Amino acid sequence: MSYLIIFSLKTVENILTTFRIIVISNQKKLLGAILNLITALIWIYSTVLVIKDINKDLLNIIAFSLGCFFGSYIGSIIEEKIALGDSMITCITELNSKISLKLRELGYQVTTIDGFGYKDRKKILLIIIPRKKQYRVSKLIKLMDESATVVSENASYFKT
Repeated sequence: MSYLIIFSLKTVENILTTFRIIVISNQKKLLGAILNLITALIWIYSTVLVIKDINKDLLNIIAFSLGCFFGSYIGSIIEEKIALGDSMITCITELNSKISLKLRELGYQVTTIDGFGYKDRKKILLIIIPRKKQYRVSKLIKLMDESATVVSENASYFKT
């Protein structure tokens, strides 16, 4: 029974830790601090359960380690589904591209910059979107111009 408790605690702790990192990177400091408090309490309790019988029951260590592995993996999947924050997509496309018009039609904010490639002129599109939509938008861009270069990165806003 202790194996299941240790495994479960470590799984929950690592899920929360993974989520905490994303929350903090999205400027949510208070929520990040609360999650850190909860994970610290879970860590202390689960560590005590393992250490008190460390020489008698090595399976506690394995349950602890597997909980770390499983929690980190599940936390990453959950974070990907929640997809907090915004992304900035940079698209480099041909000068006569209709991509910016289509994206604006769909309600996205697009900033267009003139660029110069090795041999010809290009358009550089800067598009800020919710992270949840980054794959959909990049797929749409590639459907309209398969030679377009599309790069996505996390967008952070500065408070003034």
